[in-house]
Amino acid sequence: DLEEAVPLDCCRLVKYDEFHDYLERSYEGEEDTPMGLLLGGVKSTYMFDLLLETRRPDQIFQCYKPGEVMVKVHVVDLKTESVAPPISVRAYLNQTVLEFKQLISKATHLPAETMRVVLERCYNDLRLLNVSSKTLKAEGFFRSNKVFIESSESLDRHVAYTDSHLWKLLDRHANTIRLYVSLPEQSPGSQFRRAVYQKSSGDSGNLDEACERVKGPVGNMKSVEAILEESTEKLKSLSLQQHQEGDNGDSSKSTEASDFENIESPLNEIDSSASAENRELENQIQISDPENLQSEERSDSDVNNDRSTSSVDSDILSSSHSSDTLCNVDNAPLPLANGLDSHSITSSRRSKVNQGKKETWDTAEEDSGTDSEYDESGKSRGEAQYMYFKSEPYAADEGSGEGQKWLMVHVDKRITLSAFKQHLEPFVGVPSSHFKVFRVYASNQEFESVRLNETLSSFSDDNKITIRLGRALKKGEYRVKVYQLLVNEPEPCKFLLDAVFAKGMTVRQSKEELLPQLREQCGLDLTIDRFRLRKKTWKNPGTVFLDYHIYEEDINISSNWEVFLEILDGVEKMKSMSQLAVLSRRWRPSEMKLDSFQEVVLESSSVEELKEKLSEISGIPLENIEFAKGRGTFPCDISILEIHQDLDWNPKVSTLNVWPLYICDDGAVIFYRDKTEDLMELTDEQRNELMKKESSRLQKTGHRVTYSPRKEKALKIYLDGAPNKDLTQD
Repeated sequence: DLEEAVPLDCCRLVKYDEFHDYLERSYEGEEDTPMGLLLGGVKSTYMFDLLLETRRPDQIFQCYKPGEVMVKVHVVDLKTESVAPPISVRAYLNQTVLEFKQLISKATHLPAETMRVVLERCYNDLRLLNVSSKTLKAEGFFRSNKVFIESSESLDRHVAYTDSHLWKLLDRHANTIRLYVSLPEQSPGSQFRRAVYQKSSGDSGNLDEACERVKGPVGNMKSVEAILEESTEKLKSLSLQQHQEGDNGDSSKSTEASDFENIESPLNEIDSSASAENRELENQIQISDPENLQSEERSDSDVNNDRSTSSVDSDILSSSHSSDTLCNVDNAPLPLANGLDSHSITSSRRSKVNQGKKETWDTAEEDSGTDSEYDESGKSRGEAQYMYFKSEPYAADEGSGEGQKWLMVHVDKRITLSAFKQHLEPFVGVPSSHFKVFRVYASNQEFESVRLNETLSSFSDDNKITIRLGRALKKGEYRVKVYQLLVNEPEPCKFLLDAVFAKGMTVRQSKEELLPQLREQCGLDLTIDRFRLRKKTWKNPGTVFLDYHIYEEDINISSNWEVFLEILDGVEKMKSMSQLAVLSRRWRPSEMKLDSFQEVVLESSSVEELKEKLSEISGIPLENIEFAKGRGTFPCDISILEIHQDLDWNPKVSTLNVWPLYICDDGAVIFYRDKTEDLMELTDEQRNELMKKESSRLQKTGHRVTYSPRKEKALKIYLDGAPNKDLTQD
């Protein structure tokens, strides 16, 4: 298929090891040898591959001999701090380091006398080859190798290797990754700018200028260095002004100036030829496949509602994405899936109240301490040790959003998220505490990165990052996803918004803060007594939070937390933790239908009280009430062809919190019926029609239909190799 692109005499097959990216040998003089003989016979699999190598008409194919090793040579320029794309050189393992230097000298036209050769055996293992008489085999060369060479006559070659400029440059190069950063589609509204910057500096004019610089199209932007320098000076002057206006030099304010000074010094080291160096960086950085990234588990509602807050105004207050932990590789914490009950009140909220202490796998102190950019004294925790950051405007592919602005950033992945956000401040146009960073995974799933004292070690080359406007979390604050509970709707779980709850806040205070957001973002005009908040575990409603409950004292909370908001039809009946709220649903066998859910609030866990309440709301005589607990996740759907026989009706218990019910928390589903009501008799036609309807209904909700009108037949299973038996026996 390449006839029109490459002539046949410009192609050849070579023996190739794909795993080591190693060209093992070429086949000069073997053009007439049968392939079966050349490959060592016909086999189902081979331990090597064949590579089709091409050349231009003016080039000559190089002869690859067995026993040679392949070396990719990168030339390092200390003056420009650049690493050139690789040159391929073939050597022998029995060659000495001195002979290897002479070989490289011929290929690169650099002097061998002053040449320093550094072998990268694996990640972060940079070995200087300084013993000329050693063989390449003794130095650890293998089939495919990577070396860096530097041949200048600078004094750096007389410095100890680990203290040299060369080592620092190669160390930085090994840890540099390329990220694509999507900036906010438009600058924040003027009201937001005033509110934000009055808090940080008391002056909104300079922020307007910074926003205006980002507003223009990428092609009209100033050079990256100019923007960084000007914006850094602006922010420094604002911080200094705030410091002077503060009484006796508040430590939290004066620290801001020093933070921006930390940013300035590494930026001055950037070479003016940014685009050329970035092109070189693109060639030198090893590319990884972002498709291999494993994203955290999320509920169906998370995925369906990922884009539910697309406008900038709503992004300022909320974002519809889960949180994700940025962690170091060495001590990576185990992320928990959304909805798991690891951070919730506990299965029995009554024991929680009696004990008066936290019960959680991942302590709230750990979460709140790492979710904040500032410690208690207000000091920024961004590390300045690994501050390499280089960026340039990037034209994204079509379909990425009209007017969308992108940056291509080369950054040392050992930098903290806090320092990374500080570098992005001039491009976003607001302080780092007022925008959020979202990591984009495969299928465009986005997760917020909130642990600002962690590094970017978990990021890989070509990962995408989205910047969204909105206040970042402070110490003791948590971003909480709020869903509406609609018990009688086909989809009972509907995402509303993201809110911020704080340690020490009461449930009533959080409801007061939710009211304006619900009105503006969701069109829900509620009063504080017309809705409640309750625990959400996957899609199951749980504990009803009472107004006087305090977060982190009565209610455990985490950065991955989700809650249900339930609109009430009347006055709140839940007043005490000793009460129990269950959701009841009447089954009418004579009509083959289920009624809507009705909430029943019990003062105790007594079965007798439950039957009395069910009798009150249904009119069924108390002695005729039969009930059963629902199975599976809410709303505990079951086929009406199975409900009458398959559920465990009328369990022989006197309380609800024992086997087989184990109803210890709010939100349990109870089906009930009149035991004197007969089951409707169905014809075969009616049964088949009803079965089709139920199959369609339950498949939409994801529940399995198990009913089958056909007669069961025994299945005989015979073991291969077992002693022979009389097959006529059952």
